[in-house]
Amino acid sequence: MAKKIRRVRTFARTATKSQEKKLIENAKKLREDPFLILPECIDSNCEKYFIKIKKRLLKISRFKDDLNKLEKLANKKGLESALAGTLSLAISEKAPYLGVIKFPTGDITYAQRGKAEKEKLIATQHFDDPIWRLLGLKDLSFKKGLYIYSWDNGYICTGTIAKPPSEFINFIIKKLDFLRKDNTSCCRHLKLENVKKQETINEDYIYIKWKSAEIIIAICKECSKTTKNTIFNISKYMLCPDLSNDFEIKVITKIVQKNNQDLTQESNILKEYLAGKLSDYNYIQKNVEKQKDIIKQSEERVLVLDGVSFGSDITKFVDALKPNKQEKMALEFILEFVEEPLIVTDVNANKILEMFWEKFGQKYIDSIIEDKNMAKSMFLLDDTPSNILTLVFDYKKRQKILGELPQYNSLPPLAKFADNIARTYKTFGMKKAIAEVKKKPDTPKGRSLAYAFLIVFNKGKESKWKYSKQEVEYGEFLKDYAEKLIKSTPKDYSNKLQELLTVSGSNEKIK
Repeated sequence: MAKKIRRVRTFARTATKSQEKKLIENAKKLREDPFLILPECIDSNCEKYFIKIKKRLLKISRFKDDLNKLEKLANKKGLESALAGTLSLAISEKAPYLGVIKFPTGDITYAQRGKAEKEKLIATQHFDDPIWRLLGLKDLSFKKGLYIYSWDNGYICTGTIAKPPSEFINFIIKKLDFLRKDNTSCCRHLKLENVKKQETINEDYIYIKWKSAEIIIAICKECSKTTKNTIFNISKYMLCPDLSNDFEIKVITKIVQKNNQDLTQESNILKEYLAGKLSDYNYIQKNVEKQKDIIKQSEERVLVLDGVSFGSDITKFVDALKPNKQEKMALEFILEFVEEPLIVTDVNANKILEMFWEKFGQKYIDSIIEDKNMAKSMFLLDDTPSNILTLVFDYKKRQKILGELPQYNSLPPLAKFADNIARTYKTFGMKKAIAEVKKKPDTPKGRSLAYAFLIVFNKGKESKWKYSKQEVEYGEFLKDYAEKLIKSTPKDYSNKLQELLTVSGSNEKIK
């Protein structure tokens, strides 16, 4: 794509003494050498494109002392007319009013003389400026396909072949002010070795391969907020028929996409960027969004979290969410049923579960709990998926414990009371077990056993006043046996229950 330097608007203002003096000095220099407005040519093939221009400039130069003639010649078009108008400044030595054009690179002043194009007047009167002098040859460059390079200490045309001099390359890299090693230059947040291999890192970055210079330039997303448009910062010092031929530009993003290069190199986003309509930062942003759109339209499962693509790897995607054990199991189960692309940012495990809970939550709970009615009631709870999962696994754990404990056809009242407290403690915890203590048999032995459990649960002192002296003393005696029961394994549970029943003063046997 051809580079264009866009004009915004033109206006006039009174010239300062320094501005007027500078323009007149440059005009006088052109009286001595009109070819100062032209670049050097690297060979005879390049020279041929400037033969006619030089002849026209020499013709103008012959009238450098004839103000009337110069004013007439200035009323035509072309670079030679701009030269005629500029040479008239050297004679009159006056430029009280200057035109001003606003460019993306800044405001530029010039003396309007004759009818020559403003860009050519600027190029002629500012022939010593590496940016503005290019305006005079812009049309020739695009018409003939010429490459022209301009910097502080040089002005060279390499003909129809892109061949920037090393001095020009060094000048540009210095202007960009990035780290450089050999043929790679990048901002401080990037590593040269990563950039060379076009490797993805935690930060998205713009990758620019300047083919003719054999230079790679890279800027991370954070730094791109201040670099404006790097291609414009480079190309404002050169004339290039089509920037897209000499610069390969892409965005290296954490979203892995097979056709990443094709996407960035051939899209309308690139055209906007080369035209200067997008900053480096906007270019990165738009490319990332474009790639997300492409992934969303894909029929394959692609998992992307905070800009990082995990492809179809569910385990790595889930691990990146840092879920708890229950969330991890649920996500790995549910995501197996998700076939469409999933692209999310700034979410946790519960948020992902919420996205698919209505569709797959019941199926997952059914895989955990055998009781279908209980599974359905759990699914219908008005709570977050993560909290429901806690209840599901608590229930599963309780059912497992209860399934391992021995089952009895009938138990004596004291044994039944102790068994109920022990089972409640093992399945629901201390708080629920304490509530069951209140269901004690209304007998001295029953109250003594209840007090024993309260001591085990560290509630003895606050409840002591409810019991007689004898019940308290007997409860303190039973305390160790009650504690052995609630801490017993399924294998020795019956023995501990029988032992507690016996020391409570009962001769009955549990069955």
